[in-house]
Amino acid sequence: MSRRLLPLAALLAANLCRAQFSGTFPNAAYSSGSFPALGFGSAQPVLVDSKRMQMSQSVTFSAMSGGGQSYSQSMIQNRIDYRLSDPLTLHLDLGILTPLQASGNAAQGLQKGAYLVPDIGLEYRFSESVLFAVRYVSLPSAPLGSSGGLPWH
Repeated sequence: MSRRLLPLAALLAANLCRAQFSGTFPNAAYSSGSFPALGFGSAQPVLVDSKRMQMSQSVTFSAMSGGGQSYSQSMIQNRIDYRLSDPLTLHLDLGILTPLQASGNAAQGLQKGAYLVPDIGLEYRFSESVLFAVRYVSLPSAPLGSSGGLPWH
């Protein structure tokens, strides 16, 4: 699955770099106003405009129990939202998931430690009530510092 997404990520990065430095995606002369002016001569390149970026952090604690088993975890997450155009937003998240306690069947195969959880997504908002979103979340098979502890392995 990750090998299929690599060419898509490379294509997206190439188009963003081309937009940043060449002024040809989209051409500033033909822009409808939804994109900022692009290229070396522009006042504010698209990837530097702080008005388009929003950052947030969250801390979550969750627990479940029932049927002779229990599980609890915490998640610290940092999120960056960047509005590429008026209807299109790029979401970049990086979370650290830490299992706190498990008993019963929930404890089988659980390794204590911190799991690095990256998340990337694009959201296209057609209107206030309709949107199309695509996300990719990678969950590692083991905590950081052990074999399989990085999401891209």
